[in-house]
Amino acid sequence: MKRLHLIPTSLVSLWLGMLAIAAYTIVVGWFASLDLGEPTFLRMGLVMLGATLGLIVDDLCRFQRWKVACRLHYEDVIEGVCPDLDNDISDAAVWRWYVKQGKPWRIDPKRARPHVRFSDKWDRMENYNRALARLRERQRSPRK
Repeated sequence: MKRLHLIPTSLVSLWLGMLAIAAYTIVVGWFASLDLGEPTFLRMGLVMLGATLGLIVDDLCRFQRWKVACRLHYEDVIEGVCPDLDNDISDAAVWRWYVKQGKPWRIDPKRARPHVRFSDKWDRMENYNRALARLRERQRSPRK
């Protein structure tokens, strides 16, 4: 299975640009505060840095939750715990299953798992990967 949970490079570039602008604003605000004797401009730069860091942390939290949701759905479908079949696999189904499981921040490695034959797991895994390929193909093709 391909890694789908990577953070896009365009988003990382955006974050780095926002941090660079915030750092520049802090430096300019520092010199303006020294010249004017008033810390207002330095505070504006620090507020901008805090808002930027808050935005980045929020995005990282969302990426982490989506990664856990995808992994939980994949494992549970393969082990037969989740009732989703080939045609039911979608982003909405992944999120529904994640919410149904209580929105965990991480997957507990000691959770109870059913005993499933290897051949059944293998068949479910192949069906899941085929469904993901069909889903990606549908997303790539232009709609008419």
